[in-house]
Amino acid sequence: MKRMNFRSLLLVVGVLFLVTGCVSNKRHNREVNALQAQVNTLASEVSRIDSQAQTGGARSAVSAPQIGGESAGVSGFAASAVYRTPSGFELPAADIQQALKSAGYYDGALDGKIGPKAREAIRAFQRDHGLTADGVCGRRTWDQLKSYLGGSASPVIK
Repeated sequence: MKRMNFRSLLLVVGVLFLVTGCVSNKRHNREVNALQAQVNTLASEVSRIDSQAQTGGARSAVSAPQIGGESAGVSGFAASAVYRTPSGFELPAADIQQALKSAGYYDGALDGKIGPKAREAIRAFQRDHGLTADGVCGRRTWDQLKSYLGGSASPVIK
């Protein structure tokens, strides 16, 4: 009789183990499938943006270097180089650099590229002006920074 109870108990424990494992595997599979769907959506969006940039879409995040010198104080890079935040706010990168330079925060080259030095200048400007110091020149940062261009700010793209 004790042998029968032990076998029954062992059988019940084994079934519970299998059922519990299956439930967690199903949940895991659902989570993996949801993440894979998100990755596919993002990959499609990247492909769309890439093909738009290659075909010369209306708004390209990067412009080609200008041949033959400077334009509007930007050495070797087209004045139309666009800076885009993760939220989609866009404006000319050269304007950001010029405003930072005029405000005394940036001493790098005016090359139309927002690199590490420019991002650190943005952070310093943000700290000094009570903004979130994330190194991203978003709408709030630009609203305060553009005054240092002295009225020569290019229009905001988006």
